[in-house]
Amino acid sequence: MDDEAESSRAGQRHGDDEASAPEHHDADPDDTLDEMDDEMEAAEQEKFLKERRVDAKRKRVKFLDHLLRELDTLVFLELITLYHLE
Repeated sequence: MDDEAESSRAGQRHGDDEASAPEHHDADPDDTLDEMDDEMEAAEQEKFLKERRVDAKRKRVKFLDHLLRELDTLVFLELITLYHLE
């Protein structure tokens, strides 16, 4: 019975040593997931900003095209007016 008591105490002492020893992990899974989420959010933000820039350029080109057409029409009408005045 004395041997059983010693073996059970040895297990407790061994357990105490494990509890006091620092755990060795390469990285906390929660930290890794947070970093991945941050990277995904940054990528989505970049994609959103790129789409907005493309939309803005598209609108700008459409607006400039409209202005140039109106300018062409104005010049054409002025030329017609000059022709008929002479």
